[in-house]
Amino acid sequence: MLSPITLKFLEAVKINNNTERMHRNHDLYVQERKRFTELVEHLIIDMQKIDPNLNWIEAKNCIYRFNKDLRFSPDKSHPYKLHFGAFLCSGGRKSSLPWYYIHIQPGDNSMIWGWSRCPSRDEVSRIRLHIWKNRDERKEITENQTFKRYYKEVERKDNVDAERRLKSKVWKELLEKAGERLVRKVVNNPEMIEILRYVARTVSHWLSDEEILSDKWYDEVISWFKKMKNFNDFLLKWF
Repeated sequence: MLSPITLKFLEAVKINNNTERMHRNHDLYVQERKRFTELVEHLIIDMQKIDPNLNWIEAKNCIYRFNKDLRFSPDKSHPYKLHFGAFLCSGGRKSSLPWYYIHIQPGDNSMIWGWSRCPSRDEVSRIRLHIWKNRDERKEITENQTFKRYYKEVERKDNVDAERRLKSKVWKELLEKAGERLVRKVVNNPEMIEILRYVARTVSHWLSDEEILSDKWYDEVISWFKKMKNFNDFLLKWF
């Protein structure tokens, strides 16, 4: 599984994030990339027993590239990521379906995370409507004491005019399909206005360097992901 060398390699990348150094240490990169890939392969096998939606996925389709896409970035001075990351999801890392994400980064910055990766504008609107219509079910999952012990629900807001968004073409079409009764409920409900301001609702659990290097860590990750399944199943219902 993971090794202190993994963290030392990533720490070194943070200090000297440049192509020349990476070329000099290519063998070390290959070694640590392989180590992380093997971890993801084990996770896939064990998670397929828990979530059948993960059948037929491979590690190579779940793991992020280590080099950044700098084509549209004004700052090209840091070409490599400072972490290893993988999305365990039906369809792999490019899918917008709910996923189990693992992120390894030194400095107590590792984490496991659940949400839907990069949904389209239309999908975000549908997710928001799904959350509002089924808010009692979501609260039953996220307010569960066992769940709350492991996960923090993170809500990131934007500064849009929520009432104006509600009158947009996308929302008008969604609400018309849902029926006139729901339209009146949504338009006059302050909670829905608040939900419209969220650009992301995720669940996350942060991990220390000491934790990810412990002998019990792998089994704990499986346990944590297992507790995330109900949350992912809830999101999956609208797809």
